[in-house]
Amino acid sequence: MTKKLCISSHNLRSQALKNLQVELTDRVGYKVFRVYPHRVRRRIAVHFAKGVDKLTQMSSFSSAGVSAPAYATTLEGAKELPGSLVVARKLLRGSEGRGLSIHAKEGLVEQAPLYTQYIKKKKEFRAHVYNNKVINVQEKRKKAGFTEERDTQVRNTHNGYVFCRDNVVVPDDLCAVALAAVAALGRSQGAVDLVWNERSNKTYALEVNSRPGMQGTTLKVWADAIMLDKEIKVL
Repeated sequence: MTKKLCISSHNLRSQALKNLQVELTDRVGYKVFRVYPHRVRRRIAVHFAKGVDKLTQMSSFSSAGVSAPAYATTLEGAKELPGSLVVARKLLRGSEGRGLSIHAKEGLVEQAPLYTQYIKKKKEFRAHVYNNKVINVQEKRKKAGFTEERDTQVRNTHNGYVFCRDNVVVPDDLCAVALAAVAALGRSQGAVDLVWNERSNKTYALEVNSRPGMQGTTLKVWADAIMLDKEIKVL
């Protein structure tokens, strides 16, 4: 028996979910509502859970044995992390590098609620996971025509980096790490940010985003994955 589709979330104001609603409505032929989890009732729900702060994520990764940077919550603990550099995170829910700074362990004085080991990265990726499957992988690359000074340690839009999908060579362990990171949070979907260290040929999970930016190709990729569910009613 097929059922109508809905989108379930605690944040109904999300522009990403509004975009997904429009796309899915067009595909199924009826209005796909955005509802709170307790209002799902007799529909098939695509559920987007609340975001999880970075400290909770790091703790969950560690407990589940996910390949991720080592972390500490005190200045003294930060100085014991592997490597010579430490990432201080003043914001546990910041994005695009906000509240993030990188320091040499020697002489570290920056106070922060979370410190993580700095992983030297050859490449950086985002893996989209839906229904416990990796449905797409993007690679973060330098934006063509960007002429300002770049910080290669913090690769974000401000520093001239963008996510690309063409000619992406996926590391052998990336999909397994991405799936493990999502599962460690007790979830079946999310957009996982990862880095790959060339010397060790190893991928590390940095964080899981509960709602990726739903626009352009990303929107189409997620809608395609959702529509594979044979139980969804289509008019």
